[in-house]
Amino acid sequence: MIIDFNISRTDFVKYYQGKKPLLIKKAFEVTQAFTWTDANQIIERSSVESDDFKILHNGLVPKSEYVETFYDVGMIRHRLIKSAVYERMKSGATLIANKIVNEPKVHAFARQVAQFTGRQTVSSAYAAFGRQASFQTHWDTRDIFSIQLIGRKRWFIYEPSFSDPLYMQQSKDLEHDYPCPAEPCMDFVLEPGDVLYLPRGWWHNPLPFEEETFHLSIGTFPAVVLDYVQWSMQQQLPALLTARKSMSTFEDDRENLTQLASQFAGMVLDPTHYGRFMEAFDTAQRVGAPLAIDLLGNSGIKQLPDDTGLQLSANSTLSIAQNYLIANGTRVNLDEQALLLVRSIEHSPGIRLDELLTLLPEMDPAKVRALVFELCHQDTLELIRP
Repeated sequence: MIIDFNISRTDFVKYYQGKKPLLIKKAFEVTQAFTWTDANQIIERSSVESDDFKILHNGLVPKSEYVETFYDVGMIRHRLIKSAVYERMKSGATLIANKIVNEPKVHAFARQVAQFTGRQTVSSAYAAFGRQASFQTHWDTRDIFSIQLIGRKRWFIYEPSFSDPLYMQQSKDLEHDYPCPAEPCMDFVLEPGDVLYLPRGWWHNPLPFEEETFHLSIGTFPAVVLDYVQWSMQQQLPALLTARKSMSTFEDDRENLTQLASQFAGMVLDPTHYGRFMEAFDTAQRVGAPLAIDLLGNSGIKQLPDDTGLQLSANSTLSIAQNYLIANGTRVNLDEQALLLVRSIEHSPGIRLDELLTLLPEMDPAKVRALVFELCHQDTLELIRP
């Protein structure tokens, strides 16, 4: 299912990202490509014992009520007590699976959001059948893309009272000092095929109708200024004599602190230092591309089928302008031909190999095939099966 964001990446960043919500109606075609069978399998394959998996019903339901721990041939395993889950769901509970990994259909949506925003993503799923809200009105500490797959939800959105909250600044802890506005600024129904972008800090309350509903929430995670400051302190401050000085009284330390502040300001305003941080931030990210041992682990196969789709195994592609790409922790220097190939894939994520060959008529097709195969083998490119 291909998302049509109905806006260019440039305009999205300029007018919406971190600024205001964006409702995209009919962003993808609703077909039988995603069903309750898919939803059930995603839920059942989740780590149900983890705190990332939860059931909410008039508060958080204790894990012991719906998860069984047992020994299976010498191994400790965990499973859902299905009858308990069914009863809770029939009574209006919401089931939430956070930090979903290794789920192809969820991965496909998450990669589209990552490519559109240039940011790392984390995926969650929400299932319900009653009218009860999952949470009280709240804000999130990350931008989200809510992707409605089954059923409907009514969303009430309120303007921020505390801008750009960080992960430790939850609305439940700050709502007394920064209350939710009395009136919503948006009130709409999210239907299958719709996508909502909501920046962090915007109050919201998605309410299910008394019918089935299943949606994904794809959170995006860019670097924030606090990350940069903390990294700079850890990486560079120990090298400064002013940072290593012992302290006594403010009057005695004032001159040294003034010098340290000046040195630190010069450091964070240095574009080279800034670039090193951004490279380190990107290098720490991983993109969980699906395994393909039948194609890339088979010594008898030297090239990919022409109908193989291709996309970069990277969230941020800003480094391409400097003739290299950071993908899954590895910096790949790009020569002229590799640069042409990578830029073509960057501009058309999911492009088929035969389409790529057509786009690059000046390059030897055999060399293109060999380069694509090697980049997939190195986990720099992700292949998409037809």
